[in-house]
Amino acid sequence: MKKRYINATLFLLIVLAVAFGGQYIGTHYMQSHDHKHHTDSVGWHKVLHDRLNITAEQDKQLVDIEKRYRQRRLYLEEQMRLANMELAEAIKADKSFSPNVQAATDKIHQAMGELQKATLEHLFEMRPILTDEQNQKLEQMVTDALYENK
Repeated sequence: MKKRYINATLFLLIVLAVAFGGQYIGTHYMQSHDHKHHTDSVGWHKVLHDRLNITAEQDKQLVDIEKRYRQRRLYLEEQMRLANMELAEAIKADKSFSPNVQAATDKIHQAMGELQKATLEHLFEMRPILTDEQNQKLEQMVTDALYENK
């Protein structure tokens, strides 16, 4: 029983690290003009599934979870893109850190935070479908990716 609580605590810490990693990714997404982040996140997601050796049965169980996450992620990425455009217009118009610039920045941060939450919810939704070994691999992949983003 104690091991279960330790594992749960470790997973929670990793999830929090993922949130900060999402902040890093969001920052780089905002600087991208070619929407490379979307391609990278889709590619990373495929690698994740490949490395976890998702079985056909697990894949069936994950279909709805993946669909909800993909829709939410695309929506939030679009919100960030629109907020970036709004920020660009505010910077051009105001030429200072005006209330309009602050409001646009807040919209970007709001969308980034929602994307972080959606990603965390997605990981939590996947966890019960994965085996213990797959969950351990997932945790290792996440921490490795976060350490690389230093």
